[in-house]
Amino acid sequence: MTSYPFHLINMFAERRLGGNPVVVFTTAEMPDEQTRQTLAYQMAVAETAFISDDDTLVHVHSPQYALPFSCQALLSTAEATHPNEIGLAAQVFKTHLGEAWLLRQADRWWSQMSTPHTRQSIHSVIEIAEALALNPKDIVGRPLFVDCGLEQLIVQVKSQQSVLQANPQPQGLAKLAESSKNLPQAAVWCRDDNLITLRFFSCDAFTVYEDFGSGTGAANIAGWLLASGQSAPFSLRIEQGHTIHRLVSRLSVILVEVDENRVIRVGGNAHRVGGGVIEL
Repeated sequence: MTSYPFHLINMFAERRLGGNPVVVFTTAEMPDEQTRQTLAYQMAVAETAFISDDDTLVHVHSPQYALPFSCQALLSTAEATHPNEIGLAAQVFKTHLGEAWLLRQADRWWSQMSTPHTRQSIHSVIEIAEALALNPKDIVGRPLFVDCGLEQLIVQVKSQQSVLQANPQPQGLAKLAESSKNLPQAAVWCRDDNLITLRFFSCDAFTVYEDFGSGTGAANIAGWLLASGQSAPFSLRIEQGHTIHRLVSRLSVILVEVDENRVIRVGGNAHRVGGGVIEL
């Protein structure tokens, strides 16, 4: 029997028991991919990160599959490996896309994102609206695929009500991925000045999953704005979790800063709320 110690991090949490739960395993040696996927499925949170004592490479898994990159997983790993420090702290991790630098100020971790790459979707606005169960008239601007580390379809709508009404189904959402190399992921969002309401969806063959702390999606919204003519610098407050129907609200608050050089940083408060050991 092998033991796997883990930390439970509430990421993008304005208060200790808010935000999005992320599990970080800190192991002596990196488990193989099948074991990592088994552990991620067992933990049943949106994302589970793995880092070993002998390497700084962070592996990330959803309960269904491995992810090539995740901003919130990196931020959570930074908090898990420096849980007791106060004030400034810095971390550097390896990802499948290269090195990632993270900086902590008080309870808030920041990650600098990759330069965004964009491309247009081959699907019409009507097809995209149908796949996301939206009214085509509610979509504003051009839906674009944006990649600040992980490519996602970014769809702006005109109101918070439109965001909350989105109800994609697996077949329709998978169709929007356009190729087997792309994960079926889409961000539906609206803007009220610098406040963004965001819902973020992914799917497998049978089920649509909603991630309530998508830091990569937040960065991709900033990339969409830059590609759509937004001048820099600017900042955004991005809120997720409005559709969580639980007795305790878990609103996630993601902060985005874009400087005059169009460099995107994503940040948020992180709280380690517990941990333990899984034995397999």
